[in-house]
Amino acid sequence: MEDPVQDGVASPATPGTGKSKLETLPKEDLIKFAKKQMMLIQKAKSRCTELEKEIEELKSKPVAGGTDDIIKALTERLDALLLEKAETEQQCLCLKKENIKMKQEVEDSITKMEDVHKQFEESQRNYVKEIENLKNELVAVHSKHSEDKASLQKELEEATKKQLELSEQLKFQGDSEDNVKKLQEEIQNIRPAFEEQILCLQKQLRAATNEKEKEITHLQEVIESNSQHYQKDINSLQEELLQLKVTHQEQVKELMCQIEASAKEHEAEVNNLNQLKENLVRQCEATEKDIQEKYECELENLENAPSSNHENQMCPLVLQEDAFVEQVVNEKVKHLENTLKELESQHSILKDEVTYMNNLKLKLEIDAQHIKDEFFHEREDLEFKINELLLAKEEQSCVIEKLKSELEDSNKQFCCTIEQHNKEVQSLKEQHQKEISELNETFLSGSEKEKLTLMFEIQGLKEQCENLQQEKQEAILNYESLREIMEILQTELGESAGKISQEFESMKQQQASDVNELQQKLRTAFNEKDALLETVNRLQRENEKLSQQELVPELENTIKSLQEKNEVCLVSLSQKDTMLQEFEAKISSLTEEKDIFVSKIKSSHEEMDNLHKKYEEEEKLIIELREKVEQTSQYNSELEQKVNELTGELEETLKEKDQNSQNLEKLKIQLKTISEDKEALSSEVKSLYEKNERLSSEKNQLNRDLEAFLSQKDFMLKEHLSELEKKLQLVVTERDNLSKLLENEHVQKLSVKTQLYGFLKQMESKISEENKEQDVANVLQAIGESLTKINEEKHNLIFQYDKRVAELEKKIECLQEENLVQCEELRTLLRDHEQEKVLLRKELEETLSRKEVLQSDLLEMKNANEKTRLENQNLLSQVEEASQKLCSKDETHDVKEQCFVKELGNLRLSLEQKEAELEDVKAELLLLKDTLEKSPVENNQSSLVKELEEKIGYLEKESKEKEEKINKIKLVAVKAKKELDSSKKEAQTLREELESVRSEKDQLSTSMRDLIQGAESYKNLLLEYDKQSEQLDVEKERANNFEHHIEDLTRQLRNSTFQCEKLSSDNEDLLARIETLQSNAKLLEVQILEVQKAKAVADKELEAEKLQKEQKIKEHASSINELEELQLQLQKEKKQLQKTMQELELVRKDAQQTTLMNMEIADYERLMKELNQKLANKNSKIEDLEQEIKIQKQKQETLQEEMTSLQSSVQQYEEKNTKIKQLLVKTKKELADSKQAETDHLILQATLKGELEASQQQVEVYKIQLAEITSEKHKVHEHLKTSADQHQRTLSAYQQKVTALQEECRVAKAEQAAITSEFESYKVRVHNVLKQQKNKSVSQTETEGAKQEREHLEMLIDQLKIKLQDTQNNLQINVSELQTLQSEHDTLLERHNKMLQETVSKEAELREKLCSIQSENMMLKSEHTQIVSQLTSQNEVLRSSFRDQVRHLQEEHRKTMETLQQQLSKVEAQLFQLKSEPTTRSPASSHQPLKNLRERRSTDLPLLDMYAITREEGEGMETTDTESVSSSGTHTQSLEQLLNSPETKLEPPLWHAEFTKEELVQKLSSTTKSADHLNGLLRETEATNAILMEQIKLLKSEIRRLERNQEREKSVANLEYLKNVLLQFIFLKPGSEKERLLPVIDTMLQLSPEEKGKLAAVAQGEEENASRTSGWASYLHSWSGLR
Repeated sequence: MEDPVQDGVASPATPGTGKSKLETLPKEDLIKFAKKQMMLIQKAKSRCTELEKEIEELKSKPVAGGTDDIIKALTERLDALLLEKAETEQQCLCLKKENIKMKQEVEDSITKMEDVHKQFEESQRNYVKEIENLKNELVAVHSKHSEDKASLQKELEEATKKQLELSEQLKFQGDSEDNVKKLQEEIQNIRPAFEEQILCLQKQLRAATNEKEKEITHLQEVIESNSQHYQKDINSLQEELLQLKVTHQEQVKELMCQIEASAKEHEAEVNNLNQLKENLVRQCEATEKDIQEKYECELENLENAPSSNHENQMCPLVLQEDAFVEQVVNEKVKHLENTLKELESQHSILKDEVTYMNNLKLKLEIDAQHIKDEFFHEREDLEFKINELLLAKEEQSCVIEKLKSELEDSNKQFCCTIEQHNKEVQSLKEQHQKEISELNETFLSGSEKEKLTLMFEIQGLKEQCENLQQEKQEAILNYESLREIMEILQTELGESAGKISQEFESMKQQQASDVNELQQKLRTAFNEKDALLETVNRLQRENEKLSQQELVPELENTIKSLQEKNEVCLVSLSQKDTMLQEFEAKISSLTEEKDIFVSKIKSSHEEMDNLHKKYEEEEKLIIELREKVEQTSQYNSELEQKVNELTGELEETLKEKDQNSQNLEKLKIQLKTISEDKEALSSEVKSLYEKNERLSSEKNQLNRDLEAFLSQKDFMLKEHLSELEKKLQLVVTERDNLSKLLENEHVQKLSVKTQLYGFLKQMESKISEENKEQDVANVLQAIGESLTKINEEKHNLIFQYDKRVAELEKKIECLQEENLVQCEELRTLLRDHEQEKVLLRKELEETLSRKEVLQSDLLEMKNANEKTRLENQNLLSQVEEASQKLCSKDETHDVKEQCFVKELGNLRLSLEQKEAELEDVKAELLLLKDTLEKSPVENNQSSLVKELEEKIGYLEKESKEKEEKINKIKLVAVKAKKELDSSKKEAQTLREELESVRSEKDQLSTSMRDLIQGAESYKNLLLEYDKQSEQLDVEKERANNFEHHIEDLTRQLRNSTFQCEKLSSDNEDLLARIETLQSNAKLLEVQILEVQKAKAVADKELEAEKLQKEQKIKEHASSINELEELQLQLQKEKKQLQKTMQELELVRKDAQQTTLMNMEIADYERLMKELNQKLANKNSKIEDLEQEIKIQKQKQETLQEEMTSLQSSVQQYEEKNTKIKQLLVKTKKELADSKQAETDHLILQATLKGELEASQQQVEVYKIQLAEITSEKHKVHEHLKTSADQHQRTLSAYQQKVTALQEECRVAKAEQAAITSEFESYKVRVHNVLKQQKNKSVSQTETEGAKQEREHLEMLIDQLKIKLQDTQNNLQINVSELQTLQSEHDTLLERHNKMLQETVSKEAELREKLCSIQSENMMLKSEHTQIVSQLTSQNEVLRSSFRDQVRHLQEEHRKTMETLQQQLSKVEAQLFQLKSEPTTRSPASSHQPLKNLRERRSTDLPLLDMYAITREEGEGMETTDTESVSSSGTHTQSLEQLLNSPETKLEPPLWHAEFTKEELVQKLSSTTKSADHLNGLLRETEATNAILMEQIKLLKSEIRRLERNQEREKSVANLEYLKNVLLQFIFLKPGSEKERLLPVIDTMLQLSPEEKGKLAAVAQGEEENASRTSGWASYLHSWSGLR
C-alpha cells in the first residue's frame, strides 16, 4: 500500500525541482514526462477501484469473529486513503503549475513554429529560384552539347582530309621501306654471331664486377679512414647547406669559389686529374659513338614516319643524354679531386698506389654508370607502361562515356515512346488523384503540409549537401596535408641528394621509391580492372533479363556483340596480367635496394592507405546504390508488362533506332579509318616523347596527379563528358599509334643497349689485354658484323610490331565495350540518386507524421491537464456542498446530544433510586434470615413465614424485572456513549472541515461579490454596447458614404495619375528619341568619316600586302629549292654514314691491337654529332618555313575577307545615311508637336497635383477616424466575450450543484425508508424477545452475554455501513467535480484555440506591417543617407563660398585701411597748413568749435576701443557722430559764422534778372536745404578729424612704447644691477641721492617723460597723492586702449 503512494509523491517532485529544466528539455523528454504523470494518475484510479472492490468483498463476507481487527484494518485503510487524497491534491497543485508552464512552452513553441514557417516559406522561394536557375543552366548545357556535336563533325571532316594527305605520304615512304628490308636481312645474318659474343661478354662482366666489388670495398675502407679527419669540415658544410636551403643559387656560387681556391692550391694534383679526365672523356666519347650508332639504326628502322621528323626527334634525345652523362661525370670528378688532394697531402708514400686505384675506380664508375643507365631505362620503361595503362584506362572511360551517352539517347527515345503511352494513363490517374487531393486539401489543408514536406526535404538535402561538402573538405584537407608532407619529404630528399658523397645511394633509393609507386599504380589498375569485371558481370545479368523478355530483337544482337567484346577484353586483360607478372618479376629484383628508402616513406604510405580506405568505403556506398538499382529493375519489369501492350507503337521508334545504329556504324568506320592513319600523327609523337621525359624528371607531379586523379574521379566523369567526347576520336588514334611506336622503340632500345654495352665492355677488356699497335680494320669489321645482327633483329621487331598493332586494335574494341558498361553504370547511379531522393521524401513524410503524433500527444496532455483542473473545481464545489451539509448535521447533532444528556441524567437518577431500594430490600432479607435462624420454628409463625416468602418472591420478581430494565438501559447507555464518541470524532472532523469550508466560503463570497459586480458592470456594458451599436450603425453609414466618396476620389486619382504617367512617359520617350536621333546623326557623321579613312587605309594595306605576297611567293620558291638541296645533302650524308660504318668495322678490328685508334674514333664521333646537329637545325628551319607559308596564306585569306566586309559595310553606311536624313526631317516635326504637348501636360500636372494633395489629406483623416472606431469595436467585443464566458461558468457550476443536491435527496429518502423498515423489524424482535424471556427466564441468563456481543457487532456494522455510504457520497461528489472540471477544460480549450487563431492572424498582420515598416525604414534610411550626402556637399559648397567671402572682406578691409591711412596723412597736412595760416577768425567762432570738440571727446572717449577702431576704421563712429550732431544744435552757429566770415566771400551774380516771389521762395528753400546738408557734412568731418587725431596720438604712444620695450630688452640682461638700483631707490630717503639714481633707472627702464616727472617728484619728496591718483593706470595704455 505504501510503495505506489511514494511513487505518486516522487513523480511530481521532479517538475518542481526542474522548473528551469522543463523549458530546456526537448520535446521527446517532455512527452515522456507527461506520460509518466498519466501513468501515476492511472495508478491512483486503479487503486481506488481496488479499494472499492475490497469494500464490496467485506460487505459480502459474513461477520464471524475478530471484529476489532477488521475495524483496525479499516481505520488504517481510511487513514491511508486520506493520505493518498492529500498526496493527490498536492499532485494536482504540481500538475496545475506544470500545466501553466506547459502552456507557456506551447505558446513559445507556437511562436517559434510560426517563425520557422516563415523561414520555410522564404527558403522555399529561394529554392524555387534556384530550380529556375538550374533549368536555365540545363538549357545552356543542351545548347553546348549541340555545339559540341557540330564541332565533332567538323573535326571528322578535317580528319578525313588528313587521311587523304597521309595516304599520299605513304606512297613516298614505300621506297624507303625497301631499303629498310635490305638492312633487316643483313641484321638477321649478323645476329647469331653477336649473341655468342654477348654471352661471353656477360660472363666476363660478371667476373669483372666481382673483382671490382672487392676493390671497391677495399677503397671504401681506405676512404673512410681518411674521411674521419675531414668530417668536421663536412659537418660545417652540411650546416651551411641546411641554413641556406632557400638561397640555393648563392650556395652554389660559394661552393664554386671554394673549389676554385682549392684548385689554385693544388695545381700539380689537378694536372694528374686532368689526365684522368681526358681518359674519361675518350671513354665517354666511345660510349656516345655506340649510342649514336644505336640511334641511327633506330632511325633507319623508323623510316615509316617522315625521316626528317624522326631524326629531329632522336637527336635532341641523344644530346640530352650526353649532357646528363657529362654532368654526372663532372660531379664525380670534382668529388674525386677533393678526395685525392686530401689523400696526397697526408699520404705522400701511397701516391703511386692511389693513382693506380683511381684508374681502377674510374673504370668501376663507368661500369656503375652503365648499370645506372640500364636501371634508369628500365624504370622509364616501367613508368611508360604504367602511363600507357593509365592512358588506356582513360580511353576506356572515354569510350564508356561515349557509349553511355549513346545508350542514354537510345533509352531516352525508348522512354519517350513509353512516356507518350503512359501519359494518357497517367492523365486519368492524375485527374483522379487531383480530385482526391482537392478533397484532402479541403479537409487537411494539404498545401501547408506539402510546403512543410518540401521544406523538410530541402533541409534534408541541404544537410546532405553540407555533409558531402564537409567530407569533400576533409578529403581536400587530407590531400593538402599529404601534399605538404610529400613536399617536406621532397625538400628533405633534395637536401640529401645535394650531398655529393651519397649521390649513388640516393639514386638507388629514388629508384626503389619509384618501384613502390609503380607497384601501387599496378595495384590500383588491378582494382579498377576487378571493378570493371564486376560491372561487366552485372551488365551480363541485366542483358540476360532483357533477352528473356524478347521485346527488342536488335537489343539481343547488341548484347551478343557486347559479350563477344567482353570476352576479347578478358583475353586482353589476361595478357595484361601476364605482362604484369613479368613486371612483378622484374620488380622483385629491385626490392633489395628498395628496403633502405621504404623506412623513410612509410609514414606517407600509411596516409595513402587511409585515403584508399576512404575510397573503398565510397565504393561500398556505390555497391549499396547498385543494390537499390536492382530494386528499380524490378519496378522496370512491371513497367515492361505495360510496354507489351504498346509494342505496335514501338516499331516507329525502332526505325529511328536503326537509323541511329547506322550512324554509329558510320562513326565507327570513320574511327577505324582514323586509327589506321599512323604516320599522320608522327608529329604528335614528339610531344609525347617530351611528356615522357618530363614525367621521368618530375616524380612529384606524377604523385600529385595520381592523388588528384583518385580524389577527383567522380567529378571528372561528370564535368569532362563534353570535352572528352570532342577529343575522343583524336586521342584514340593518337594513343594507339603512340603506344605501338613507343613499345617498338623501347624493345629496340633495350636490345641495342644490351648489344652496345656488351660490345663496349668487350672492347675495353681487349684493349687492356692485347697490344696497342694493331690496325683499325679489325674494329670496323666487328662493327659491320654488329650492324648486320642489328638489322636482323629489326626485321624480327617489325613482325612483332605488326602483331602488337593487331592486338592493340582488339584492345581498343574491348575498351570501347568497357566504356559502354561504365556508361550504363553511371546511369544506374543516377537512378539510384533519384531513388534516394524518393526515400528521403518518404522519410520526411514519416518525420512529419511523427511530428503530428507528437502534437496529438501534446493535445492529449493538455486535455488531461484540463480534466484535472475540472476535477479540482468539482472537488471544490463538493467541498462547499459538504460544508453546508456538515453545518446542518452539526445542528442536528447538537440537538440530539442535548436530548441524550437529559435522558442520561433521568436514567441515572432512576437507577440510583432503584439501587437504594434494592439495598433496603437486601437488608430486610438479611434481618429476616437472622431472625429465622435465631428463633425456633414455631407453628404460630408459619403463616408469617408464608407471607414473607410470598413477599420475597414478589420482590424477587420485581427486582428481576428492574434488573432487566436496568440491563436494557445500560445497553442503551453504552450505545449512546459509543454514538457520542463517534459523533464527537465526527464533530471534530466536521469542525475542521467547517473551518476550511468557511475559509473557502469567504473566498467564494468575495468571488461572488466580484461576480455580482461583474454582472452589474456587464449590465452597464450591455447598455453601453446598445448605445455604441447604434452609434456604430450611424458611423458605418457615414463610413460607407466616406468609402464611396474615397473610391470616387481614388478613381479620379488613378485616372489623373495614369494620365500623368502617360504624359510623362510620352515626354521622356520624345526627349529620348530626340537625344537618340541627335546622337545617331552625330555618330553617323563620325562613322562616315571613319569609314572613308578606313577605306583609304585598307587600300594602302592591300597594295602593301600584294607586294608582301609576291615577296613571300618568291621566298617560298627559294625555300623549296633549299629543301631539295637539303634532301640531296641528307642522302649524301647517309651514304657517308654507311661508308663511315664500314670504316668503323675496320677500326674495331684495329682497336684490339692498338689504343691510338680510340682518338680517331672520338674524332669520328664528334663529326657525327656535328652532322646530326646540322641536320636537326636544317629540319627545324624547313618546318619553320612551312609554318610561315601557312601563316601567310591565312593572312591573305583574312585580308580578302576583310576587303569584302569593308565594301559591304560601306554600302550599308550609305544606306543608313539616307535613312537618317529622312528621320531627321521627321524628328524636327515631332519635336514641335512634342513641345506643344509638353506645355499642355504641365498645366494638367499642376491641377492634378493640387487635387491629389487635397484628396490625400481627406483620406488620412478618414483613416484616423476608422482606426478609432475599429479599436472601440474590438474593446466592446472583448468585453462581451469575457462576460459571456463568466455567465457560462456560473451556469455550469449551479447546474452541477443542483444535480448533486438532487442525488443527495434521493439517497436521504432511501436511507429514511431503510431506517423505518429496520425500526419496525426491531420492534417485532423486541416483542418476541420479551415473550421468550417471560417463558424462559433461566435460559435468558445464559444467553445475555451472547446477545450483548451480537448487538455490539451489529452496531459496529451499522457504523461501517454509514462510513461506506460517506465514502461513496464523497466519490460521487468527486466524479461530479471532475465532470465540471472537464467541461470547464473543454471551454477553456475552445477559448485557447480561438485565442491562438486570433494571435496567429494578428501576428501575421503585425509581421506584414513590420515588413512594410522595415521597407519604409530602409527607404527612409536611404533617403536620410542621400540627404546627408547632399547636405555635406552643400555644406562644403557653402564653406568654400564663405571662405571666398571672408577673403573678399579681408581684402576690402585692407583697402579701407590703406585709404584711411592716406586720409590721415592728408588730414595731418591740412592741420599743419591750418596752423601756419593766420588765425583771422573771431574769438567766439574759434572757441565754440573747440568746446564742441572737447564735449565730443569727453562723450566719445570712454566708448573707444583700440581693437574696434583698428578693425572698423571709424565706420560705426560716423553713425554715432551723426546722431550726436543731430541731437546737439550748437554747431549750427559756428558753421554760419564760418560761412559769413570775410575770408569766404562769394562773388556777386553776373546777371540781374528780376524773379517772381514763387521762384525766389523755391530758390530760398533749395539754398537752405543745401546749406543744411553742407553743415551736416562739415560736422561729420570735424568728428572724424577729432577721432583720427586721437588715434594718431595713441599710435604714436604705442610706437614709442614698443621702441622703449626693445631698448629695455637690451638692458634687462643685467637684472642684478637693476634690482640693486631699485632697492636703493626704494629704501633711500628723498633728496639728492635719489635724484642721482634717476638717470640710471631711465637708461635701464627707458621711461617716458611723464614717468620721469613722477619719479623726480617722488625723489624730491613731494606728495604721493599725485602719483597715487594716476598709479598703475599709466601703464594700462598698453592694453586695449583703456585710458
